[in-house]
Amino acid sequence: MQTLYKALKTYGYNDRIIYDNGLLRIEGKESVLGPDSLFFVDAGYRVMHTFLFAINAPKYDIKGVLELDLQTYHTLGTTPFSAKFDLEIEQHWEQVTIKRQYGMRKIAKAQFDSERYILRKGFPDFPSCPYGHTFKMLGYDTHTKEYVRFTPDILKLDTLKTEHYKE
Repeated sequence: MQTLYKALKTYGYNDRIIYDNGLLRIEGKESVLGPDSLFFVDAGYRVMHTFLFAINAPKYDIKGVLELDLQTYHTLGTTPFSAKFDLEIEQHWEQVTIKRQYGMRKIAKAQFDSERYILRKGFPDFPSCPYGHTFKMLGYDTHTKEYVRFTPDILKLDTLKTEHYKE
């Protein structure tokens, strides 16, 4: 499990987050996150009966790991936090990759298909921005009808189609 912690640290998940009395407390900081706080669960891993979650809250300068035992994980699923933790839990983590960013699937250049993914600009239904503002543009999966994050190299592709919002 230490290897997994070390791998997550390379992605900047340095804070230790503790689930305590219905809140997520950040060790060594005055900050706590509640179910309505603007934070994102970027990845989840299961190691035997322990769950590790990579959590990112840029607005509050928090990026860390939450460790839960099996019972606490199941308890969390019955709380208002449950929707934020509704993601695929990886059980094989030999090579750690962050497949979500800001609550959306993250699409790498190797996954990009110009027939499936487009760049949307100025749409009013964009999800919450991690800094409390609004997004100006986001990737969109035309098959699943959901917003996604593109890695920066996709934005440079000539094959990337762009759709502007028209009222």
